[in-house]
Order: sequence, then C-alpha cells, then structure tokens
Amino acid sequence: MRSPYKKSKAAYICVWCLVLLLIVFIWLRNKSAFLPSVISTLIAILLGFFTSRLSENIISNTETTKRLGYLHMEMDPEKFISSYIDIPKKTTGDKEKMISYAYLSSGYEAAGDFDRALETLEKGNINGSDSLDTLYLSQKCRCLIEKGILDEAEDVLKELEKRIDSITGNQSLKDNQRQVQYVLSEMLRAKKGETIDKEYLEGRLKSTQYRIGRLEIYYTIAMHYRNKENKKKEMETLSIIREEGGNTWFRKWAEERLAEI
Repeated sequence: MRSPYKKSKAAYICVWCLVLLLIVFIWLRNKSAFLPSVISTLIAILLGFFTSRLSENIISNTETTKRLGYLHMEMDPEKFISSYIDIPKKTTGDKEKMISYAYLSSGYEAAGDFDRALETLEKGNINGSDSLDTLYLSQKCRCLIEKGILDEAEDVLKELEKRIDSITGNQSLKDNQRQVQYVLSEMLRAKKGETIDKEYLEGRLKSTQYRIGRLEIYYTIAMHYRNKENKKKEMETLSIIREEGGNTWFRKWAEERLAEI
C-alpha cells in the first residue's frame, strides 16, 4: 500500500535518502572489501525497506485518526469531508481503498447528504471479508433508513443479519456487528412507527463510545416518543441531541422538530 498523505510520503523519501547516504559511506569506507560492502549494502536496503514502510504506515494511521477525530470527536462532518475527500482516490490497496470510501461515506451521512453517502459507499465496492461486508451493509442500511426508504432498508438489514450469522472464527467481530444490527433494527422499527426495545437502547448508550453512535440511539428514542405522542420525553431527548449534535444533521433535525412541537 502507498500512503495518500504527504507527510508519510515525505517520511518515506527521507528514510531512503538516509539509506543512500549510508550506502555511499559503506562503499567509501570499504573500498578494497567488495564482499563486506555488498553484504552491508543489502542489509541497509532491507532496513530501509522496513523502516520506510513502518514510518509511512504510522504517519498514515495518525493522519487518518486525526481526520476521523473531526467527525467523531468534534462532530464537524464538513471539516472531515474537506480534509478527507481526496484520500480514497489516492489510496492504493483494495482493502484500504474500500475502508477509505466507507469513512468518507460516513462523513456525508453525518452531514445529512444521504444520497452522496450511498454513492460514495458504492464506489468502494466493499466485499470479500467479514469486517468489510458487515461495514458496507450496516452503513447502507443506516443511510436508507435515514432517507426513509424502509422496504429496501429492511432487505439490507436481513442481508446483514445473514452475513453476521456466517461469521466464523471471530466471535468479537460477530458480537459487535450483532449489536450494530440490533440498533439498526430498532431504528427501522421506530421509523415505521413500531414499538422498540427502549431499555436495550438505553443500555447501549452507556457502552457506546462514539458520539455519533450515541446520537443515532437518541434519534431512535426520540422517534419512539414521537410515535407514543409523549411530547415531554420527546422534547427532553431532542434537547440532548441539539446539545450534543455538533454540526451534524441530527442537531438540525432536532432543532426543526423542537420548533414543530
């Protein structure tokens, strides 16, 4: 994989410049010792290869984490999108490219641009592993629910459930994705006006680390109270979404809903 970030590429180049200087030094020092110079050169090249890749990957991961922080910590999807929009095109390696498109899709979703979120997700052509398949299906289902395309969302949810059932040898991933699938099923029920498992969702709030994930649950609970015509509880939940929603579509939705009540 080649990193899409300038900083990691600069680190890669710097490492190889140092390796070349080291090779020059080796040959200047061992002018009459051909075999030791060749061996030392090969060792330097191997060290350069592993060191350059390691530094490139570390910086690349750091840069990705930094940008995801704009979305998950600062709750600013537009800032994330502007900093990440070119990354998927520059990313090489099938798995890495798929993941980068999924990240960008989540940014568009958080901004409320669900059509572009789905379009971007499809560009990643995510398939081929347990983690990528479930990531793709859950993200697609979420966007369809938020767009109100409920029949298609239900079909995708069933496909996600089957894919989770097929996971073997990775119980942690299976359990995690089962929780994701259950939250999505509750969101779909609320969107359809059906009864939800509110106690389960409230329990999930305590263990959900990412603020976007918490907003998703509050969104479902707010719809539940709207369906039950419990305006007091709905307003309380909407107020939480407004306060915690940052610049996401959840906050804008909560503000519009509060104005209607």
